[in-house]
Amino acid sequence: MPFIFRISFVVALILVATDFRASAQQAPAIGYMFPPGGQAGSTVDVVLGGYDWTPDMELFVRDGRIQIELTGAPGPVIVPEPPYWFGKKARRGPFPMPRETPAKLKLPADLQPGIYRWQAANANGVTASGKFVVSSALEVIEQKDQLEPQLLASLPVTVSGQILKIAEVDEYRFTAPATGPLTCEVVAAGIDSPLTAVVEIRDASGQLVADAADTAARDARFTFAAEAGQEYFARIYDVDFRGNRSFVYRLSFTPGPRLLSTFPAVVQRGITQDVEFFGFGLETDAAKLESVTRTLNVPTDAAATFRDKFKLNDDQSVSFEIPLSDLPERVETRESNLPATMPVELAVPSAITGVLEQRYGVDHFRISGTKGDVWAIDVQAESLGSPLDVSLVIVKEDGTELKRVDDVPGTTDASVEFTVPQDGMFDLLVSDTSGASGNRQAAYRLVIQRAKPGFRLNAPELFAVPIDGSGVLSIKVERTGGFTGPISIAVDDLPDGVTISDDTTIPEKKSDLKLKVSVAADAGTIARMLTLTGTATIGEATITHSPEPILLAVTLKPPFRIDAEGKNDVTKWPRGTTFPAPVLIDRDESFAGDIVLEMAAKQGRHRQGIRGPEMLVKPDEDRILYPVFLPEWLETTRTSRMVVNGVAKIADPKGRIRYSSSKLVTRIGFLPTGAMLKIESPIKEIELSSATSFEFPIEILRSPGLEGPIQLELVNESETATKFRASIVTVDASKNQATLAVSPPEGGFGSHVATLKFRATAQWNGYPVIAETTLTVVPASLLPRQVAMP
Repeated sequence: MPFIFRISFVVALILVATDFRASAQQAPAIGYMFPPGGQAGSTVDVVLGGYDWTPDMELFVRDGRIQIELTGAPGPVIVPEPPYWFGKKARRGPFPMPRETPAKLKLPADLQPGIYRWQAANANGVTASGKFVVSSALEVIEQKDQLEPQLLASLPVTVSGQILKIAEVDEYRFTAPATGPLTCEVVAAGIDSPLTAVVEIRDASGQLVADAADTAARDARFTFAAEAGQEYFARIYDVDFRGNRSFVYRLSFTPGPRLLSTFPAVVQRGITQDVEFFGFGLETDAAKLESVTRTLNVPTDAAATFRDKFKLNDDQSVSFEIPLSDLPERVETRESNLPATMPVELAVPSAITGVLEQRYGVDHFRISGTKGDVWAIDVQAESLGSPLDVSLVIVKEDGTELKRVDDVPGTTDASVEFTVPQDGMFDLLVSDTSGASGNRQAAYRLVIQRAKPGFRLNAPELFAVPIDGSGVLSIKVERTGGFTGPISIAVDDLPDGVTISDDTTIPEKKSDLKLKVSVAADAGTIARMLTLTGTATIGEATITHSPEPILLAVTLKPPFRIDAEGKNDVTKWPRGTTFPAPVLIDRDESFAGDIVLEMAAKQGRHRQGIRGPEMLVKPDEDRILYPVFLPEWLETTRTSRMVVNGVAKIADPKGRIRYSSSKLVTRIGFLPTGAMLKIESPIKEIELSSATSFEFPIEILRSPGLEGPIQLELVNESETATKFRASIVTVDASKNQATLAVSPPEGGFGSHVATLKFRATAQWNGYPVIAETTLTVVPASLLPRQVAMP
């Protein structure tokens, strides 16, 4: 039957060979960078978590001043370690499994603090952007396997950490250097981490001082009153107690004043203007909300922002950075005797900073318009650091709604181009949908001006096309101010052998262009940033615009395919054993090389430690049994799946050796049944001096069908456990107990907690049966701190 299936499968494949192989190719993806950034002017050793990465990865940063280079090859696929969810939570989609690759990140000293983007590519495709942070403050890295909260010796400081496992809570302690405001900020959503962070600050008695839960995934920042010389404890964890290697974060502690907003939020170039600064401790350095007014003289030729500082006292200054514009900027004011619903009249153009000081309030503005006028209206809040999620409604004077605008792509701010339908008065209603209104921090900026004829191009950040193939690059255009004319498109830096279609013009009144990109049969695999430029004539002026560069990858089609023999069949198999999954390999006639089978990063139903090895397939093999290990603790109430990739070294037409990856077409399926072997110990944790040996008792439980000896051994997998030693013990079938003599590393094992893994292995019908248990070893020198931390 397997042979008949294989023949029919190959016949079907011949009918759709080109499309099928393109869909089976496994492109790489970015998971995380750890630490997720560093201080400007430093070189940082980082680990890159990549999904389905190969040894020939190429790295790119979207700021040419920053360099990132690999310093080693990708490690093995990392299967999450216990604990695992069971029951309902175990049905959640699993996180991808990464390979980790070491790299160096070189950050020039002139970089401004902020978020920067990086990408990767190989012969199978190109990734979307990952993000990292550049800062100007002291940086430290979380220390794992500690019994007590990690000491942060001085402030300000930013600590980079990971919530590695389910239910993990990271803890830190620090001493406030002064009495006054102290600000805590967590960055996770901003770097695309899946962590939904909860941060708690407690004093030495365990009393909660301040906390924040970032349930909106906008990253949390809060300020609390600190006392000089007092020790505080910070805890960070996921709101649902999830955990994974991709749950990276940056946690910052900054003592001193904190600026929340300015009024106006933006300052006009070339004028002298009074600006109100609002925040914590801006006048007295106390942990309370205060405002001060300073006169700013902004040069006419100033850049996009104005940076300066004002003196708070003899020892302290407050630094600030304010965006600039060429519009008249004003602050919303309202006579005390006028109702809140009375509209504030604006002219075109105008820019006004307002505050939604009433909870769920609405600010009203009124503008006179002439039929056919085109207005560009923006309501900015998130882009200015405000907590508001603004919404804009345009209505006639009689209350008839004409337009409603909420979020625009990439932000919670509102933006619209509005054509005035008739002469008359029109009201603009600004409100908030986040529930953050009702205080002085609820600031926004409303901008209205006549829309200028022009355009903006939008293009994808990545594009892959195979050798001897083609693809369609979709370019979209946003037209403004009534501009409808044609736009010519130019593409710079195309690699040799890559061409584009002759039709490179977006026609009049059209909003997109499908650009055909073709690659010659003799082209080489390459990844390169492409620059697109759109050019149009508007009146007597020539206008150009370039979107973000596109990372192009020229890929190599896999000359083979792999599939599970059973086509999604489900086989019952005992837990704690290795399931031999038949995998079929079909090569092109021109390819006779080795293939390595390995776990794919994304497993649709991969849970609770199911794993498989890297396995070599020789050129003369077209069927192989891939060993899938099913841990003894798997639930028996649901089926599980495994997906593998095949990876082969292949020379491209230019002779460059690349790694071509193809994904299993159908998944390997199995239903776990009862475990055949289990081991446990009455000792779960032991306190140990650095030079003390000890005995570890193990009890053995086995099913009636499991006969023969069992081998017990210490498996050194974690970094802190690698130098513990124990002799292998063989236990015959008549015994159900054994003891292993364990010796610590020579010279001790430092101040870190070690988790030792003990494994029992038996044989059943020629397949290994495995059970494991763990022991936590705590250095006796580490005494628990007497702090009430619930």
